This record gives sequence, C-alpha cells and structure tokens, in this order.
Amino acid sequence: MFKICPNCGAHNTATAKFCTRCGTSLAGVVATAETAVQSAQPTSENEASTANTAAVSEQSSVPSSLTSSSAQNQPVTPQQAQSQVTPPDNSQQQVPPQPASTQTQSQQTAQGPAPTAQPYQQADQTQQQAQTPPEEPNPTVEATKKYAGSYWRYLVDSIKHPATVTRPYHQYFGLTSLAITIVSLALTIVLMTGSAVSSLPGAIASNVLITFLKLVFLVAVLMIAVVAVYYLVVNGMLGDRRRSFLTFTTEYAFHCNWMVFFSVFTLLMQMLGMINIGSIFLIWLLLSLGSGLFVISGTYMLFTAQSTNRFDKIYAYLIVGILLVIVFLIIMTFGLSSILGGIGQGINDFGRSFNF
Repeated sequence: MFKICPNCGAHNTATAKFCTRCGTSLAGVVATAETAVQSAQPTSENEASTANTAAVSEQSSVPSSLTSSSAQNQPVTPQQAQSQVTPPDNSQQQVPPQPASTQTQSQQTAQGPAPTAQPYQQADQTQQQAQTPPEEPNPTVEATKKYAGSYWRYLVDSIKHPATVTRPYHQYFGLTSLAITIVSLALTIVLMTGSAVSSLPGAIASNVLITFLKLVFLVAVLMIAVVAVYYLVVNGMLGDRRRSFLTFTTEYAFHCNWMVFFSVFTLLMQMLGMINIGSIFLIWLLLSLGSGLFVISGTYMLFTAQSTNRFDKIYAYLIVGILLVIVFLIIMTFGLSSILGGIGQGINDFGRSFNF
C-alpha cells in the first residue's frame, strides 16, 4: 500500500502524512494497493502529470452508462483512483514543521558562530603568533657592537706587537684612537682645573676652563697635522701609495696605541680622586711616554715605507722635520694668541676681583 501525492505524483508510504518530495499534506489521500502498474509509473514528474491528464480525458470521453457498467466489472487502476480523488486546497495546506536539527541550524546561522568556535579561533591566533618571525635587532646597535669588538681586538693587537701590523683593520680605527686620547685628556684637565678654580668667581672659572679647552683643541689639530705631514712625505716623496690617508692614520695609531691607555688611566685616577703630588709625577710621565710614542710612530712609518722613486729616506725625514716646525709655528701663531688673550683676560678679572 502507498499514497500518491496529488501535487507531484510521488509514491509515499501508507502511513505518510506529508509528501517526502514536495511536502504536500497527504491527509485526504487514500492509500492504493501495489500492482504491476507501479513498474510502468513514469520516472519523471512531467511524464506522471502527462499520464494523469490522459487518463482523465479518456474517462471523461466514455459515456456515463458504459463507465458505470465497466466500473462495476473492471478493477480500479491507480491512475483512475488518483483522478477520482479530489486534491485538497493548496491555500489551506499547512507548512510542515521543520525538524529540530533544521531549526537549530537556522538559529545558529542567524545568531552567528557558536561559542564553541572561540577555542579554535584562539588556537589559530596562537598559531599565527607562533609563526610570526621575531623582531629584527636594530642594525645601528648591532653595527656599533661589531665596531666596538673589532676596535678592542685592534687595541690588543697593537699592545702585543706595536711594530707589526698583521692584518687590515677598519679605516676609522686610527681616528677613534686619537679621539679617545684627546677627549680623555680634555676631561682630565677640566676636572683638575674645575676643582682648583671652584673658589674663584664664576666668570674667572669659566674663562680658565675655556682656555684649557682651547689648548686641547690645538693639541688635537696638531696631532692630525703631524699625521698629515708624514702621509704627504711617504705618499708624495717616497712614492708609497699603497694606503689612503685614513688607512695610513689607522696604522700610525697602531704603533702608538699605548697613549690611549695612558690617557684613559689618567682620567680614571682623576675621577676616583687619586690625584696627589706623587700621582701627578706619574701622570706627567705617562703623558710624556705617550707623546714620545706618537713621534716615534711617524718616524717608524717613514723608514718602513716602500720607496718607489729612490728618494733617500734620511732626506725625507729632514723634510718632515722642517714641515713640522712650520706647521707648529702656524698653529701656535693663531691658536696661542687666542689662548694668551684668554689667560690675560682671566688675570685682569682676577685682579679686579681684589680691586687691583
């Protein structure tokens, strides 16, 4: 037994209340016995509707008398039973209730993702954070660390073997050594004179400090000028053009890097308050050794140069001495006059403070 849907012609079970294909109510549909005609039922919806229409037209074309007589003798076919059943009004049909699973899915769709999806989202975020590469270090800081480490190796090599340059170094290491020496000496002088002139009036104390700073600046210019003179003689007169000025300065400072340690040691003694009569003698001794190494380094660079034009190195050394005297006079002429003027102004201010 089965029920035929009046809307689409689908076969449903005898106990079905709604069509499994289109959902039409089967409340008024009579169950029909299974016959061989079932195998001949159209497979598609359009063929089923065509067969039903043909059956209804044939039944209407037969006379009523023949129909009544044949109806008593012939069995009722499924098509005839379907044509005799009046389909219910579609306007009065009720929409079948949706299953609970369908309602739950629609509610979840309207309300958004379920709360159980949050752990998965958190897991995805954690995985993305784990896959995010770490922040790259600051290139400036890393370059500074690398430069400092290489410079320390440069200092250690120069202390072990000051006469032999065994490897190429950074071209700015020589200027770095000169800068450390000059700055350390300047700070030492400022600390020494600062404690000495602290009892003087403010104008006099500042004038004294400015005078000492000018002297340090002159010393720095003089050191650079000495290196430049040796470079010009080695490069121009002897024809040793293997190095640039910065590389030449780096090798020059390599031979006299003891002055870096002497100047830093002097500054530390001043900062720790270890300066007394005995330590002053030690400081002047260290400074004298540093200055002597600086002069000896230039001479060593001159006599170890590779001469390509057969110019005698003794004559080159004499020319270096003459040029250094000229440079010294020029620097002192312009710089020493400023320093002496500052010292004279300080003496006048000091005399005025005592009403001289």
